[in-house]
Amino acid sequence: MESPDHAPPFPHALALRSRRLLLGIPLRRVAREAGLDPHLLGAVERGEYDPRSLHVLARRVLAHTLDVAL
Repeated sequence: MESPDHAPPFPHALALRSRRLLLGIPLRRVAREAGLDPHLLGAVERGEYDPRSLHVLARRVLAHTLDVAL
């Protein structure tokens, strides 16, 4: 079991990636639609960046496209 020190800052990050993959949507497409750099979206999916810190439009696009709550 991982210690809390190694937990990602946004615990649902893997759910974002899993949902995108389940829907078959390429990372670059979601990033483009959300107005994000693909590297930043990758960091979000790895739990290295909290998506709640993204600009409002990006959060709305992610929530709508992936059908998730942020």
